[in-house]
Amino acid sequence: MHENKKSNDQKRDRELAPSESYVPWNKGRALGQKTPLTKEELTHLRAFLDKEQKVRDLALLNTGIDTMLRASDLLPLKVEDVTDQMGTVIEELTIRQQKTGVGHVVALSAKTRASLQAWITVSQKSSSDYLWTSLGNRKTGRPMTRETYGVLVKSWCDLIRVDPRRYSTHSVRRSKSAAIYEQTHNLKACQLLLGHKSIASTAHYLGVEQREALDLAKGMEM
Repeated sequence: MHENKKSNDQKRDRELAPSESYVPWNKGRALGQKTPLTKEELTHLRAFLDKEQKVRDLALLNTGIDTMLRASDLLPLKVEDVTDQMGTVIEELTIRQQKTGVGHVVALSAKTRASLQAWITVSQKSSSDYLWTSLGNRKTGRPMTRETYGVLVKSWCDLIRVDPRRYSTHSVRRSKSAAIYEQTHNLKACQLLLGHKSIASTAHYLGVEQREALDLAKGMEM
C-alpha cells in the first residue's frame, strides 16, 4: 500500500516538474479563439468567490484579468514578484515572458492588490513561495499547473452559468484587452498590454478582423 502511494507521488512529481526548456503548450495546434469574460460576468463571479471565501481563486482571477499574462507567466509568480521589501503588494511589476524572452511591465489595480494581500496573509506564504499552488496552503514547492488552472476556469464558468466549452485560461487573458479594444479601437495599446511582438498577432488574438467581417456581413442586405 505504502509502495503504491510512494510510486503515485513520484509519478505526480514527474508530471508537475517544469521542463528544462520552455515549449509553448499550444505549439503546432490549431485552436479556436475563446470567449472573453464580460464586465457583468466578472462582477457576478467575483461576488460568488467572495461569498464562498475562495480567497486564492479571487486573487488569481483578479491578477489574471489585470496583468493579461499568459498562463506560463502568471502561474510561476512568487510572492516576492508582487511585493516590496515590506511585504506590501506593489502597483507595477516587470516579468520576463517565457514565450518571447522579452521584459514586460504589468499593472495591478487597487482591487487586485487588496485580493492579493488577503491571499498572501491567509495562506501565510513567505516571499520565496509560489503564489498559486494547487493544494492551497500546503507548500508543494511547485506552482499550479496549466491543467489545474484550466479546470479552475471551467469551474468558474459553472458558477456563473455560462458554457464552459466556450472559455479557457485565454478567456481570462483576453477579457481586459478585448474590453479596451471595444471601447477605444486602439490595437497598438492592446499589443503592448498583451506583450505581443506584432500588431498582427494582437488582431488575430482578439479576433478583430473576424469580428469586423461579421459585423459587415450582418449589415449587408441582399
